[in-house]
Amino acid sequence: MRLGYNTWSTPNLSFADATAHLARIGYDSIEVTVCEDWPTDAMLASDEEARRWRQDAVENGLEISSVTANAPLVCDDDIWATSRRRLARSFEVAGILGNGSALPVSLGAHKPKGKLLGGSPPPITAQTSWEADRQQIIDRFGELVELATAAGCSVALEPHAGAVVSMPEQALAVLDAVGSPALGINLDISHFAVRDFDLAEVVAALLPRSVVVEVKDHRRTESGFDFLTPGEGEFDYPAFLGLLAAGGYTGTVSVEISVRRQALPDFDEVEAAELSYRTLAAACEQAGVVRPVRQVQA
Repeated sequence: MRLGYNTWSTPNLSFADATAHLARIGYDSIEVTVCEDWPTDAMLASDEEARRWRQDAVENGLEISSVTANAPLVCDDDIWATSRRRLARSFEVAGILGNGSALPVSLGAHKPKGKLLGGSPPPITAQTSWEADRQQIIDRFGELVELATAAGCSVALEPHAGAVVSMPEQALAVLDAVGSPALGINLDISHFAVRDFDLAEVVAALLPRSVVVEVKDHRRTESGFDFLTPGEGEFDYPAFLGLLAAGGYTGTVSVEISVRRQALPDFDEVEAAELSYRTLAAACEQAGVVRPVRQVQA
């Protein structure tokens, strides 16, 4: 099993700086966020820039494990046309980063949201329109899978506490309806932990079809919960890693720190990566999880 970090958590670092820090800290892999306002925004990046990102990762001994995209999917046709263009370009960038390997591109099934970076991020609120929006979601993921396959990548649907697809059974229903091996699951366990799901049941249901696994931390509050940096909250990482190992998972477990935590004044991108690594590395040891030896290009 490998430990990774998502550049979703480093929106103010260039990709070159992010890879250098993550390699120094000890991470094995990196997820590349290509969303609007991130340094690696797919709509602003040339093919040559994407190839340079891939080389930065290789030179630092980091495997690119996946790509994170973000665009409204449950929306009217006009908004969808813009989202489709962004996601199509995200798939093209993922194809370059994968360099022959069909990297999964993660995205949720959500309605339009407010601006993510800067100021106060929008609250995480349930979008409870699954029955009404189910067919549109299935149709659009079917369309996206075709675009992704043509670009040389795949798609990972992320069930999210603040999206229309938020439950394990909903995500599996989309996969079953689309019926493509190029569509899998992004198992971000935090979106179930904060809602008090039985995590063993969630892992049993979703892990067999998961191609991306992500973590963050959380703390329960009087009004619900706060998302935190790994090591700041109450999530049981050794127990979760043990569930993954028991399920035969040998891929990457990546840290993705919520923009809600990033917005707090004490957030430091490098310190957060360091704390996350110490927390996850210790959890690996406690759970008896073996990690590969990282190879750095000479």
